[in-house]
Amino acid sequence: MYRLFFALLFPMSAAAQVVSIHQARSLPAGDTVTVRGVVTNGYELGKIRYFQDGTAGIAANPGTGSVTGFETSVTAGDSIEVTGILRSVYGLIVIDPIIAFSEIAAVPVPAPKTVSFASLDPALEGQLVRAECVSFAAGGGVFDGGATYTAVDLSGYDVRVGVRSGHPLDNDPIPGTPVMLTGIMSRYFDLQILPRNLNDFAPATCFYYTEQPEQSEIEADGFRLDWKTNLPSTAVLRFGTTPSLGSEVAVPGNSESHTHIFAGLQSGTVYWVQVVSASSGTVSMSELRPFVTRSVSSGQIKVFFSRSVDPAYSNGFAPDGQSSAEAVAETISRINAARHTVDVAMYNNNRSDLTTALKSAHSRGVKIRYVASKNVTNSALNPLPPFPVIFVNDATIMHNKFMVVDADIPDSAWVMTGSMNWTNTNINNDLNNLLFIQDQSLARAYTLELEEMWGSTGDTPDVQRSRSGSAKRDNTPHRFIIGEVPVELWFSPSDRTTNKIVNSVYSTDSEALFGLFSFTNNDIGDAMIDQHLSGREVRGIMENINDLGSEYNILNNAGIQCVAHSLSGDFHHKYGVFDVGDTDPQVVTGSHNWSFSAEAFNDENTLVIHDFRIASLYRSEFEKRWQELTVPVSTPETIRFSIWPNPVSDRLFFSTAEPVSAVHITISDAMGRVWTESEGTGFIRTDQLPAGCYFITILTADGIGSVPFQKI
Repeated sequence: MYRLFFALLFPMSAAAQVVSIHQARSLPAGDTVTVRGVVTNGYELGKIRYFQDGTAGIAANPGTGSVTGFETSVTAGDSIEVTGILRSVYGLIVIDPIIAFSEIAAVPVPAPKTVSFASLDPALEGQLVRAECVSFAAGGGVFDGGATYTAVDLSGYDVRVGVRSGHPLDNDPIPGTPVMLTGIMSRYFDLQILPRNLNDFAPATCFYYTEQPEQSEIEADGFRLDWKTNLPSTAVLRFGTTPSLGSEVAVPGNSESHTHIFAGLQSGTVYWVQVVSASSGTVSMSELRPFVTRSVSSGQIKVFFSRSVDPAYSNGFAPDGQSSAEAVAETISRINAARHTVDVAMYNNNRSDLTTALKSAHSRGVKIRYVASKNVTNSALNPLPPFPVIFVNDATIMHNKFMVVDADIPDSAWVMTGSMNWTNTNINNDLNNLLFIQDQSLARAYTLELEEMWGSTGDTPDVQRSRSGSAKRDNTPHRFIIGEVPVELWFSPSDRTTNKIVNSVYSTDSEALFGLFSFTNNDIGDAMIDQHLSGREVRGIMENINDLGSEYNILNNAGIQCVAHSLSGDFHHKYGVFDVGDTDPQVVTGSHNWSFSAEAFNDENTLVIHDFRIASLYRSEFEKRWQELTVPVSTPETIRFSIWPNPVSDRLFFSTAEPVSAVHITISDAMGRVWTESEGTGFIRTDQLPAGCYFITILTADGIGSVPFQKI
């Protein structure tokens, strides 16, 4: 039966001229069109319906102002006529609102068109397609609704596969071996394929990569690359300093496991590599991946916390700063020292001092590029500064807090990253951590990420080419040797960061500690519980224990010691500390809260640092906060003592009013930074102190006292 529906707001004739979908797609946004076609999906993709005729495909979305009944009555196999207004949504051509529609007949769903990812054509948008021998990068896991997944076919090109929230595939297994993938060609900036259900994954027998190329043995002039194929094969490596490649080398042998060692490369440089493998006449290409050589930078890693740490747990190491003021001073110092470039990706900024430092750098000729989140105030950027700024990720948030200085200069390339936003509240009141890393390789990787959001490699942002949130791609190096420290770098939501955090949790041999503003991710929570049940010590501190889906009660109910931060200021950290005293001590830190939003939608960055010193420092931060929250506090008695001489040069003498058997002496400056500590009575050396004002604090079994003095 022919049923015709009209929207009252858009009266029109039932005899509106029908055009082909191909013709409709060529018209400008805002035009009203009437088209006919066969629907290829139902409720699986929500209220949107894709339909196609013999010429092309298109989407119809019953948005605001649409006639009612479309999403409840139209399903796959319906031949329909739709009248509505053309729109472009993130590049996808959509009919929205729908002014009128009719269901003409029920017919077979069109057969999918066979495609290769290397030759995907925007003209296929809206149509049902099929690709052979498709492998998922996340194969073996489960689909999590509301995310996209990277798939690669024989051509070596990748495409995003989208699974919306509430999709029938939600919580179903991601294919661990190649499949014949069927789905609807859609678009979110890039083309992406939308499968409808498990039937869109058919088993495939083909030649493929069982392990994509992975990097190891990173040196300044080269690195090792390993990969595997399911059948014996020969290989040629294509590589270059841009995705265009340009060079190639044949890899000897015919086997399933392959290795090549690159030599003679440039230090601190990103190289793009693709493997072309052949087996019995079939050619398969690996993913095109970037790798980076080791830099000749110093590799210095400076650690700052916004509040003091407990030196009893630091294994003799000291942070470079234990106050927010020191962290801000270091940030401004790095900006002031910039010679050529400063790139900033900062969630929120209301600090005039930091913005003024950038303005001053810009005025002396330093190139400034600034990426900000679109959905926060950023009052320090209003009015706009003299350097260019782009505001991104209007769907959720650009949550990064990183800065890159002089990425192209080995001895002055610095990366700043951590949990601290450039706001008065976050700096003055909240608990945060910040890293400054002098390494060109890492700086160039962060630059690639910034330029993806910037939309260009030049001085001016390109809004049309800018990619943020779930539109981004996994297109940065991930493994580094910084100094002698192995480091991993992961960006969200393109790099499956949650999986990397889970790997760190499961690598734990003895102790896993975490300090988090928000913790709602089930996968990481389950990993923590598994480690606890396996006998590892697991403890954690959380700020937002009442977030929807919080792991707080779940972890405590499983027997894990997890405490809520209840003191002044927000516990804004996002870190994990693993196995400080074992063979692979690790710190996970950055801007990434352990949440679904951070994994799937927000722009985030995460470092995994394999180093005893860094892990010791983060553990000392954790233990200080843990004691503040768990150890009963009693006010100590104030003891009286005398010091001389004051001002002092090389030795400061003291005596207490009452005899004591043991004394712990600490000398700190006005900012709370500890300069020296010792045990004993009588005096403490001060010759190593710079001139200035200090406090001597004496702690005994009977109480504590503090007296100021001046060093000359």
